[in-house]
Amino acid sequence: MLVVVGCSSGSAVDENASWNKADQKFVQEMIPHHEQAVVMSEMVGNVEVSTETATLASEIMGAQASEIELMQGFLNEWGVESDPNSDPHAGHMMSGDESHGMMTDEELAELKDSSGANFEKMWLIMMLAHHKGAVKMAETVIAEGKDPRVKTLAETIISAQQQEISEIQSLLNNL
Repeated sequence: MLVVVGCSSGSAVDENASWNKADQKFVQEMIPHHEQAVVMSEMVGNVEVSTETATLASEIMGAQASEIELMQGFLNEWGVESDPNSDPHAGHMMSGDESHGMMTDEELAELKDSSGANFEKMWLIMMLAHHKGAVKMAETVIAEGKDPRVKTLAETIISAQQQEISEIQSLLNNL
């Protein structure tokens, strides 16, 4: 009889599972990433901005809210906590240069306290960094993940966010 003992936090991935740690890490980190984009987009409703920026914010809220639900479904199916910090071996999104475009509490407070053209420019710059970070995260899971549904979601995120990146750059050029 062979007994293998390893470090586990209850979220060990069976090698025969349809998903792996890269899929898990991506989903656990993309949920709060999307949640922050939704929070940032909700702020747009409280400030006077161009119609184009308001429309973009509305589109981001709708798309990312539905993707959050989908990803929470993956975690439920896998029996994994949504908080990546519940697994002591999971990557911590905010460490070093691995923020993936996430804004700090201070940056969000500065955005919330701004108004008019200053708010709009700041929001667009922050969302641009946020989207570029999401694309990098999605590219990583496509390369390292196992679950075809997660890879499909990642491809959808890349396509949508690259399109939005172009739109954001255009809006910034017109400010």
